[in-house]
Amino acid sequence: MWVIKTKHERDNGGTAALELESEDGRWDVNARWDGCMEIHVYSITEENRELKDTFHTCDLDDFIERLQSLNGVLTEFFGDGSYWESNRNA
Repeated sequence: MWVIKTKHERDNGGTAALELESEDGRWDVNARWDGCMEIHVYSITEENRELKDTFHTCDLDDFIERLQSLNGVLTEFFGDGSYWESNRNA
């Protein structure tokens, strides 16, 4: 699912950072060895690839947990007939 575009080396030979892109080109990530990263989300049309959102985090697990929690609240709030209705059965 992810393609490593660039690998940046540290002076000691370890990896300092990775630049990754999703196979479909909708996401790219610049991740550093210290856990910090920038996540870019794109809209892809026949004409171009346009940046839509950028997220910065130094705690990916917390970021994922908060998004899952948000998804749960929205599923309960909107429910039937909404985008989130399908999440109830997932």
